[in-house]
Order: sequence, then structure tokens, then C-alpha cells
Amino acid sequence: MTDLVVYRPVKEQSLAARARQVVARIAQAIERALVAARIQRELSALPDLMLRDIGLNRSDIRFVADALASGQSDPSRPAVDRINRSAARRRLSHGRDDRPAPRAMFRMLFSAAAVAACVLSANSDAGLAQDAQIKRGQYLVTLGGCNDCHTPGYFFGKPDMSRFLGGSEVGFEIPGLGVFHGPNLTPDPETGLGEWSSDQIVAAITKGQRPDGRELAPIMPWHAFANLTAQDVRAIAVYLKSLPPVKNKVPGPFGPDEQATSFVMKIVPPPAKSTEGTAPQ
Repeated sequence: MTDLVVYRPVKEQSLAARARQVVARIAQAIERALVAARIQRELSALPDLMLRDIGLNRSDIRFVADALASGQSDPSRPAVDRINRSAARRRLSHGRDDRPAPRAMFRMLFSAAAVAACVLSANSDAGLAQDAQIKRGQYLVTLGGCNDCHTPGYFFGKPDMSRFLGGSEVGFEIPGLGVFHGPNLTPDPETGLGEWSSDQIVAAITKGQRPDGRELAPIMPWHAFANLTAQDVRAIAVYLKSLPPVKNKVPGPFGPDEQATSFVMKIVPPPAKSTEGTAPQ
């Protein structure tokens, strides 16, 4: 009896399906490359003593990072071969062969994975902590009304939020002192706080001291902000440093005898009362 073989036509994948597979493979490769680069960067930052303790040379870091980034229990063959050869060279150079290459390779990969996991986890925790600090700073800046005096357009009823805290075009006239505009609080290096350290921002908020030695104008309520906790004022500084930079040089400051070049809010005294027709006391 003759066996019959039934041939079923294989349905070819559509061009769109093949394209999706290619895109998915490319995305996975990019993700692995990014993870490998991060692990390589973190391992490279470790001191030589710690690297030697886990059995790594600096020349092994790239290959260990590639193996760990593969996300497989059996790392990529090139990385394993490279680590085995490196381990063998070290044993021969020291005149000993008391540990088989696979065991050396496993120890190095396991140790490096543990170290990388700890470092990446610590960085992740630090990133979460900084995110919380930035959110706290944003809350305090909003509550403190910094937007009012430091965002263009606010005093005209149309704050330009695309230049949030980028400096005001309206200055305050303080009799006997001059005219002072709310400066740019964004991290622009030329017109804002980009060259200021967090400590310098903290000093300005709580002590009224600028890095150049000048004292802030009395319109800046730093005397009240001096009562902020160290954690809160630090959160404000971190938040300001996280803002997108806005290039905007505010006018001034102008001395009491100088002519202001932009809008000014003044303190206008009431007119003097007339004494005409008033009986002497």
C-alpha cells in the first residue's frame, strides 16, 4: 500500500508582518545595546580593587555587559569565549590552574551581575528620590507664588507659560534704592541660574546672597524663606535646576537716579492735603 503524503501550502507572511518582525528585532537590539552601555558604564566606574575581587579585568567589562544585557541564562557565545580566554590567560600568568574555565566564567558573570544589579538598583532608587524632590520643589514654588514676579506677562494678566520663571519685564521701584525686575530663574547659563550651584541658589533663597556678593533687593522675601527647612529649600533648588532653560535677560537693576528701560510698578504717595481755608489749630 502506497503512503499518501499530503502537501499543505505554506501561507507566506505578508510584507507588513515581516516588516513588524524586523522592527521588533531592531527595537530589541537597541534596547539590549542601551542596557549593555549602561551596565558597562556602571562597571567601569567601580574601583580596580572591587573589579579584581569579582574576577574581572577592565578589558572584560564590555563583554560581560553584553552577556548580561542579552537577558538569557546562557550568555552570548562570544562573550563567554572571551571571558574564558581571559580567565585562562590570568591563570597561566600566575602559574596555577586550580579552577576550570567554565567555573571562572560563571563566577565572573554572577558576580558582575550582582554588582551591576546593585548599582542599577541604587541609581533607580536615587532617580525616584530625585523625582520626589523635584515634585516637592514644584509644589513649594507654586505655593510661594514665584510665578507672579518671575514669569513674563504675569502682571498683564497673560503669563507666558512657555517661558515659565524666565524673568519679568515689569520692575518694582523701591524709593531710595531703585528699580528691580524679577530675574530669570531657569538654568540658562547666560541669562539665568545655569552657572549657579544648588548651594548658591539655597543661599540666595534663605540669606539673600548672590554669588557675586550683592544682596537681593528687599522685594525678594528671603527673610520669610529663611524659615524653610533645609530639605524644602534644597527641593526648590533642585526643581529650578530641572526646568527647561529660557534665554531672557531682564532689564536692570537700576539705581535711584537711573532711568528704567521697561515697565515699572511704583509706590505712589497720596496727594498732600490742602490747608487752604482751614482754621489754625
